[in-house]
Amino acid sequence: MNKEFWTAHYKENKITEPSTFAQFVVDKVDGPLIDIGCGDGRDLYYLQSKGINAHGVDGSNEDMFIVKQNILSYMRENQSPDNVYARFFWHAIEREEQLAILDWTKRTIFIEARTNKDKPKNVIGKHDRKLVNVKRLLKDLKKYGFEVEHIEEGYGLSPYKGEDPHLVRVIAHKK
Repeated sequence: MNKEFWTAHYKENKITEPSTFAQFVVDKVDGPLIDIGCGDGRDLYYLQSKGINAHGVDGSNEDMFIVKQNILSYMRENQSPDNVYARFFWHAIEREEQLAILDWTKRTIFIEARTNKDKPKNVIGKHDRKLVNVKRLLKDLKKYGFEVEHIEEGYGLSPYKGEDPHLVRVIAHKK
């Protein structure tokens, strides 16, 4: 259901401004980066414009810098770059995929996701979400050898069209 929803969404909508999360992390990225679940690539292209060697993978969209592929298939075929960026993707995937990404990530992961304290208004349409339990995310990060550099949780991080979701932002490094 979500793949069809996002394929249609990206055909009809184009946002060119980078997210506030991309603007927040741009100076914290050191080395090559993959934007997983990158959608139409708005953050990907912003990060590239700042000199970051970045590419994306998404199940609904593709172009010169975005591979159209399921993330699990992509991970089986490719090694992780130094940095994995996941904005508004963590709450769109199953727990097994989340854990596989943590295992696959080589060095640093950047996550911004809706938490289980969020009350989605479905401004862009109703679709499936697996709202993130922040305590469980922190336990998962620790289990997979990550040390959290930054964690922030709350409203006001990424308002859009009258919606202000409750989010978590995490930057974590493998030890």
